[in-house]
Amino acid sequence: MSKFAGGLSIGLVWILVFLLPVVTVLAAGQAPSAPGFGARERIARAVDRVLKAGLQAKIPPHVSEMLRISADLKECPVAQRFERSGKLVRGFNVSITDKNNIVLFVANEATNEQTYYLTSGLGGLGRVVAAREGTGHVLRVTAREKAAFERELKCWLDRIVPVRTTK
Repeated sequence: MSKFAGGLSIGLVWILVFLLPVVTVLAAGQAPSAPGFGARERIARAVDRVLKAGLQAKIPPHVSEMLRISADLKECPVAQRFERSGKLVRGFNVSITDKNNIVLFVANEATNEQTYYLTSGLGGLGRVVAAREGTGHVLRVTAREKAAFERELKCWLDRIVPVRTTK
């Protein structure tokens, strides 16, 4: 087998020159939708803070079942942070029984509409439930739902565990 200067074989050079760019392009196209390590670390810190200092609340039985975080129409006890702005209520819930079940919600009291986003410590969107006037539906995760979820998650992470900036 022929060798280049520096001891690299032609076969190895071929792999590096031709296959590595192809693998890199394919891997980039398959990048996971979950946040990177820094975001996961922030999610873990947010979960810990909410579990330690959050209010005790419950996710209603029908919503818990649609999110698949409880069975047999049981409420899901959570630690919660929430905020109200007029008729809009937003929340960050962490299941007391399984801290990997994190539920973000947005409730519009004027229209009686709620949206619940199930995520985990990895930060990916697992399930979306929308409720209107007490009737809930599981929504297919679309680009629109995913974008709304990512905005909500970023908003909560910025509130609970702000990114440190240096000046």
